[in-house]
Amino acid sequence: MNTIKENMIAEAKKRYNKIFPCSMHANFDECFTVVGNKVVFWFNTEDLSTHVITTELAG
Repeated sequence: MNTIKENMIAEAKKRYNKIFPCSMHANFDECFTVVGNKVVFWFNTEDLSTHVITTELAG
């Protein structure tokens, strides 16, 4: 799962350059959740907009 998270963070940085944990979260680890067979990563950008990236779990 850590590799998936690392890849999702890298993808977000590639798309948006600077990203930050959402609202009161201290780090990116707190910005992931699993819904069904998908991993959801939410984060903020410099303009304080919230974005979401999802990926499917293998299996």
